[in-house]
Amino acid sequence: MMMYLRAALGWLLVSWSSMSLAAFSNDGDTAVAKTLTSPPLSTSALVETLLGLFLVLGLIMFLAWLIKRTNRFQSTANGEMKIIAGLALGPKERAVLLQVGEQQILVGVTAQQIQTLHVLDKPISLATSSEKPIVFADKLQQLMQQRGKS
Repeated sequence: MMMYLRAALGWLLVSWSSMSLAAFSNDGDTAVAKTLTSPPLSTSALVETLLGLFLVLGLIMFLAWLIKRTNRFQSTANGEMKIIAGLALGPKERAVLLQVGEQQILVGVTAQQIQTLHVLDKPISLATSSEKPIVFADKLQQLMQQRGKS
């Protein structure tokens, strides 16, 4: 981000200095001043640039929140431990089902602590689940097909 800010500032300085040099032409010993017909940096261009910047920053913040909320990019410890399912119970409380080796553990997670709620005797297999998980690509395909029909 800082690199882009420096590049934009450098571009502004170069453009302003070139405009000020172009405003004067040297005919021997006399310098004739030329006036600019339009301002080099208009208010509308500045507002448009700032709105675009805020839109991009807002999009980045929304995507970061969405990824954090869906827990899509969690790392695993060599495949030995993984999160099978999670359920939000409140704003900062979750019930999480962990797979540790062959054993499954249900834990409660709050802002202050993590507590084991139950160790399952018989592991829950995901293949027996009758519900197919909702995949974004499938939903998008359905919406596009509906739009194509109408």
